[in-house]
Amino acid sequence: MQTRKHITVPCDDLALGHRNHELAVLLELSNLLAWSHDYQDLLFNSLSFVLKQLELDAGRLYLMDDDGKSLHLAVSLGVNPTGLKKVSIHEGFTGQAVRSRQFIAQHVTEMEDKPRKKLLQKKGFVVVICIPLVVLDRVVGVLNLAARRLIRLTTENIDLAIVMGNLIAVGLNNAQLQKELREKARLLEEQNSAIQYFAYTASHDLKSPAVGIFALTQRLMKQAGANMAPRAQECCRQILNAASHIESLAKEMNAFVAARGAKLKLEDIDLNLVLETVHQELAGRLAERGVAWVAPEELPTLRADRLGLTRAFQNLADNALKYGGPGLTKVEILHREEDGQHVFGVRDDGVGLDPAGSERLFQAFQRGPTSHGTEGTGLGLAIVREVAERHGGRVWLESAPGQGATFYFSLTKTSDKPEVTDL
Repeated sequence: MQTRKHITVPCDDLALGHRNHELAVLLELSNLLAWSHDYQDLLFNSLSFVLKQLELDAGRLYLMDDDGKSLHLAVSLGVNPTGLKKVSIHEGFTGQAVRSRQFIAQHVTEMEDKPRKKLLQKKGFVVVICIPLVVLDRVVGVLNLAARRLIRLTTENIDLAIVMGNLIAVGLNNAQLQKELREKARLLEEQNSAIQYFAYTASHDLKSPAVGIFALTQRLMKQAGANMAPRAQECCRQILNAASHIESLAKEMNAFVAARGAKLKLEDIDLNLVLETVHQELAGRLAERGVAWVAPEELPTLRADRLGLTRAFQNLADNALKYGGPGLTKVEILHREEDGQHVFGVRDDGVGLDPAGSERLFQAFQRGPTSHGTEGTGLGLAIVREVAERHGGRVWLESAPGQGATFYFSLTKTSDKPEVTDL
């Protein structure tokens, strides 16, 4: 039986400095990718960042076409964008980088493609570099880079270039998925079509790159340990927060689909236990903010979908904590019965808001004017609306600026007969 041998690798100050520099570069790039919202700006900033870090003069970023057989020019820096706006994966060093999925560097004088060689020499370029952008074993694009002088390529900066390419690939894939998500959500809302299939698929596609970015960042932090600079640590925390937000969005989308399309499982529910569960979940945040939780001493037992009802209270209480403002001191649960319905309310004494146009707040991916600077998915109130409507009720808001807000939802009383409905 072989025993594992542990070795110690000496690390001098110079090597440690190089490693910290590379780590800082990757963290800065990850931060740029995580917080860029405009797709075209993301393309431009990614190319600009790589050119700066590798000290190169010009570059082009090509993206893979849907057919997987060619690439199109997405952004260009330091060189005239005319010409070679579309490249086949079967030609040139660009195609070679796609097919091999490997980093390629070449002196222009050694190129076999005479027309490209002549063109590059005419523009004064001496060295060309190709970096394939690969995510989940799929090439999504290529970085074509060039220098007008001889450059020294070491193992360290080649590895750095490859890792930057991988990070950019994940970032571009994530940005494209989010772009598609927003467009599909708009179309589905207009058409009132099959949102269930879309949401489950999109949430899965959103979660995968988020998990990848999260894991990579944690790995970088673990490897650097105490050697990580404070600025690098802050960058890491920002990246982790962004990845967590994307993952939360994916979970909220699944919850929205469940509230909208899943079968209602009606059962007798003790509301006191439901609210106690919600209270316990929020206890830490309430205590931290110094916010009181006020609920009726006795609430009735009613027939409803337990998961949906719990989620409705959770989302409304969470909404009050997020958007109630710094002066929030109380979150109060209300209940009354009228016209064959249970009416519930979650009242806060926070900043309040103008009730005009409040119906929009209950639509998917919509956020109120007090949400600026506060993390959220724009799905919490939409889930409450779906829960209420599928129980034969509705949602509404009573509020005024500076006077707090009360979000109401109602549920139609049901018979005592157990059933499972598909509304």
